[in-house]
Amino acid sequence: MKTSLIGIGVVVLGVGIALGVTNPSREEYQVYAGDILATHLKEDVCTDLGRGQDLCQSFVEESRPQLQQIIDRNTSRDNFFLFSIYRTELSLPIPIPGIPTIHAETVGGLTRFHTYKLDEQ
Repeated sequence: MKTSLIGIGVVVLGVGIALGVTNPSREEYQVYAGDILATHLKEDVCTDLGRGQDLCQSFVEESRPQLQQIIDRNTSRDNFFLFSIYRTELSLPIPIPGIPTIHAETVGGLTRFHTYKLDEQ
């Protein structure tokens, strides 16, 4: 009985350490969220510009580092060692009609991210 409890304890400890080691960093989240935002801009915003579509897409690609900085400044992270929860709120300082505020919540663990809530207002 004692041996099986020790074995279970070792397995649980091993899984906990594995989860902690594979909890992605804030920088990895910036890249993940920046990729999603860039894809959204290129596919949903730039495509509405007609002839300016190519210029818009090039601008978005060249602006990826700045997009990641904006995401970082507007994101809070709750780190629970085994996983992290990221909350990002993107909005313009002065609201412009047609440009939404974006609220996203993402869980990160096992070197991956899953966005479970995404609202545009």
